[in-house]
Amino acid sequence: MTLGNWQAYWNQTLSGTYPKEEIRSLLIRAITDRFNWSAIDLITRKETVLSALDLDWLNSVLKRLQSLEPMQQILGYTWFCDQKFLVTPDVLIPRPETEELVMYLREHLKGKVVRKALDIGTGSGCIALSLADSMPQTHWSAWDVSTQALTVAKRNQEHFEQQVNWQRQDVLQTWPEEHFDLIVSNPPYIPQNEQYSMDQNVVDYEPHLALFVPQDEPLKFYSEIIQKGFKCLNHGGGLYFECHFEFTQGVAAQMQEMGYTQVKKWKDQWGKWRFVSGLKP
Repeated sequence: MTLGNWQAYWNQTLSGTYPKEEIRSLLIRAITDRFNWSAIDLITRKETVLSALDLDWLNSVLKRLQSLEPMQQILGYTWFCDQKFLVTPDVLIPRPETEELVMYLREHLKGKVVRKALDIGTGSGCIALSLADSMPQTHWSAWDVSTQALTVAKRNQEHFEQQVNWQRQDVLQTWPEEHFDLIVSNPPYIPQNEQYSMDQNVVDYEPHLALFVPQDEPLKFYSEIIQKGFKCLNHGGGLYFECHFEFTQGVAAQMQEMGYTQVKKWKDQWGKWRFVSGLKP
């Protein structure tokens, strides 16, 4: 079978399951991963005859996509801040919004002295490792309640020069006696009832532990981090959150009530309120 014939088969098989543009995007992802080709090669190499081995691999990818398994988990990795990160069903697939937060912090903290920093709810380690890579003088710690997630983060560590102190820690329990100049967190923030309106590939394949909070306690983790973080931050230290777009105002209000200064919230690239930050005076 030629690449052109396979492309037609791919489009036909996935139509009705994914939007047209996503079908093409998934095809490009599969082809570039398998052959290291570009999107242009899908046009210029249509007459290329695919080997039996390549067809077997592409068929296995296609079958898993029909089950709505995320492409990142099928391939075993995703890209985040121009770095390749291992992902498994034990960790959230890093989102563009989280990448925005990392890029903001890279720019915002440029030239500032940050001796110790903490990433809470690290998952794949994408935040801690991406920031540590651009802040070589900073000692980074990263917490997660999931030992499986920490295993993934430690494997991602192998591709970076900077070392991170990975710790299993439940933020709802007593925190270690440490102080930091920076705390960043993307904790669980989706109310449980929203899962019924979410994409099936998220609900079925990503860890609910990292996604959902009780319906009646949407700020459960933020409240803990705001309170305990205030005690652990050094004077002038900053706390930075990614949030559910409906709860940024509530998070900002709690930070102001606790005594954080210069509290602000800002929108993501899609125009939704997404981030909140503040400083300990």
